[in-house]
Amino acid sequence: MRHLVVGTLLVTAAGVSFLVGEPLTMLGLGLAAVLFAMGFILHELAHKYVAQGYGLWAEFRLNTMGLILTALSIVSPLKFIAPGAVMISGFADRDRMGRTAIAGPIVNVIITAGLLIAMPLFGTTALSRACLVGAAINAFLALFNLIPFAVFDGQKVYSWNRRHWAALFLVSLALTVYTNFVLRPF
Repeated sequence: MRHLVVGTLLVTAAGVSFLVGEPLTMLGLGLAAVLFAMGFILHELAHKYVAQGYGLWAEFRLNTMGLILTALSIVSPLKFIAPGAVMISGFADRDRMGRTAIAGPIVNVIITAGLLIAMPLFGTTALSRACLVGAAINAFLALFNLIPFAVFDGQKVYSWNRRHWAALFLVSLALTVYTNFVLRPF
């Protein structure tokens, strides 16, 4: 639990650092911080609970290099937000690993969609802006995690099912472009 709390605090601080120059009230900033934290926690818990559903041991663990890079992301314009990962133990074939890996990015896509649906309810207020920022960061989290490289979720999903990977990657890419480059100027 301590690892997840430290990871969440760092991810939230790095997420809030994206907001320098954004026209947010304290309420909007607070909501955006909660949405960053929620996206991270629910992403990691999705991995954990899917793995446990397969009878595997799973828990979130900090990674020293990821911790340092995430902490540096708070003050740097370059962002690398990955303080740790859910560690899994037990017999996990490619199918189980793929399904476990895809769960996190799916959660971020669902959060993004929910925030985009909720956004118009607030008009052009700071709460609407916070929903947009939360949607943008969750779309980016999904996209970033789907990079098919090394230890990222994307490598496991790509190895398991390229069609599922491609579909979710394209949805995440479209949501990231839409939230960051189409809606952001509003």
